[in-house]
Amino acid sequence: MRTLHLGAAVVAMHENGLTVTHLMDGKEIPAVPQATEDYRARARELGYGDDTAAMSRDHEIGHSVLACLLGLPESPTLRGVADERFWRHWRAEEAAVLAFQAYARIAGVDMVEIADRLEGAARASFVGERA
Repeated sequence: MRTLHLGAAVVAMHENGLTVTHLMDGKEIPAVPQATEDYRARARELGYGDDTAAMSRDHEIGHSVLACLLGLPESPTLRGVADERFWRHWRAEEAAVLAFQAYARIAGVDMVEIADRLEGAARASFVGERA
């Protein structure tokens, strides 16, 4: 298992394709690739071919990456899912994550590498603030 720390969220990527996002209060949002034709069609549309596991992983990471880039501690949409209360603007966030995923795929940029860079920059910033 590999973990990424983005803002206050921790994204755990399991080898079987399961991704679990841990929010700042300890709530967890598990995400697993779905075995439906609609899900496979979305994977193809976003540039993943039939690799629904990679699409699912990148999508969950994308929520936390965008939140981190915006200076938010965690994704408001994932917070809404965790609290079983949809955030009223979840569609805008969902569209942004899907567009970001598609653009990253077209540009040949790996979403996990983006998250690694953000995580490293945050650590470096924190160390610089303490010095």
